[in-house]
This record gives sequence, C-alpha cells and structure tokens, in this order.
Amino acid sequence: MNKKQTILCIEDEPLLLKDLKEELEDAGYEVVTASNGKEGLDALARIKPDLILCDMMMPIMNGPDLLERIRKDHPALTGVPFIFLTALATRENIIKGKRLGADDYLTKPIDFDMLLATVEARLKEVERISGAHKRQLAKIAKAVRNMTQSRGPLDIVIVGSNPKITEPIRSALDELGCKVTLVSQESLAQRQLCLDSPDITLLVYSKIVHYFLQNLTRPGGRAHKGKIVLLAPPHLPEDTRNGLVETGVDDFLEYPYRPVDVFKLLMAGLQPA
Repeated sequence: MNKKQTILCIEDEPLLLKDLKEELEDAGYEVVTASNGKEGLDALARIKPDLILCDMMMPIMNGPDLLERIRKDHPALTGVPFIFLTALATRENIIKGKRLGADDYLTKPIDFDMLLATVEARLKEVERISGAHKRQLAKIAKAVRNMTQSRGPLDIVIVGSNPKITEPIRSALDELGCKVTLVSQESLAQRQLCLDSPDITLLVYSKIVHYFLQNLTRPGGRAHKGKIVLLAPPHLPEDTRNGLVETGVDDFLEYPYRPVDVFKLLMAGLQPA
C-alpha cells in the first residue's frame, strides 16, 4: 500500500481550514493544519510535507514571511511545492510571491475542484522531476564509482559551520566512497587548513571564508593544488564572484546545492590533469 502524501495546510479562518482539511482527506491525503505562519514553522520542525498550502494574510506571521523563512532556513524543503491561498491575487502580490519562490496561487472563495486539480498536478510534477533527477544521479554515481576504483577515492574537505547545509552533501559523497573530512570555519580563522592534499575543497561562503581566500593571494599566502569550490548563496553579486575567482576559486555552486551538480564536480575532479 502506497504511503499517503502529506499536505501542510496553513489558514487562519477556522471554518475554511476545517473544510480544506476534510476535502483533502477525502481525496486521500494526510493533512497537518496550522492557523498562522509560526505554527506552520513549528509543524515543519516535526514533519516534511509533500506540499504546503498557505494563506497569504495571517496574524503573527503571514504567508510571504513564512515562505521567505522556509526558503532561507529549510534547504531540505526546496523541492516542496508552495501554494498560496489568497483573496488578494493582485499582480503585485503574485510577482512578490513568485520572487520568493511560490509555485502557484488559488484565489478565495476556494473552488475545491480547482484546489484538488492544482494539488494533484503539482505533486505529479515533483514526481516527474524527482524521477529524472534520480536517473541522472544514478548514471553519474555509477561513473564516479567506476573511476574511483581505478584511481582511489577522492579526498574531499567540506568547510562549514551549519550542519543543515553540509550534512546532506557529506552523506551523498560518503555513499559514493569519497574520503570526506568536515572542517569548521574557525579553523580558517586560525589558518589551520592546508589545501595541498584534498582533491576538492568545498567552502560554504561566509566572511571568514572570504577573508581566508583573499589571504591566499597575498605575499606569503599558501598555494593550493586541489580544486576549490565555493558553496555560494543564491544570486551572489557578479563583482563578488569575480573577486573570488581572482583568489583562486575554481568553481561555484549556488544554493540549494543540488546533488547532481555536486556529482558533476566529482566527475571533473576525477578527470586526468
């Protein structure tokens, strides 16, 4: 029996929230409810939903603020569709929501047939994309394993202080047989990291990392032989990016650091010099 897909439904009108829950449960979904954005965040600490339905205007924390927090603090939810419920479907509100990462809008009063069709379409879209990514990842992973058998495991250092960001990458690399070492950013501040031995060094961007990289280009700065990859925030300014390239950064991965992009870096690192 297939596991029910879970929908987090956030709405401050009790009667509408009750109706939404009943309609979605009748359609076969598991439904978790919240009455404002803060309660929604609390729920996300306990569950990972397959889709989020959220009112725009709510007390304590509104929909746009919640979406911004999710995109900033919950990288594991990057692929989870987020649908706004709103009576204010103005052009300006839609543009704002799209820029924050909203996937769709449903206007009030809610047409429940449209609601169910939209939810079903978004979940099927996630399944299609997930399936394509899994096939691509499996192909790349097989190639990486074949190449590491002949030359030995890649030596990879990950520098960062936020486990939410580094742990998924470390886990994926570990499964591929890479030798992975985690280093805190404080080690950079104390100049305790040597870049001569790792094949690839992944640096989570921060002020400490920025100053460390700048130090590499100064007289007396340490040379490095391995590849340096910066795990950058989204929309890193072009002038900052260009300046980092001059310090010796070989490549960039922008948040949310898709596994397929990390694996492609491995393939490049395994190629003969």
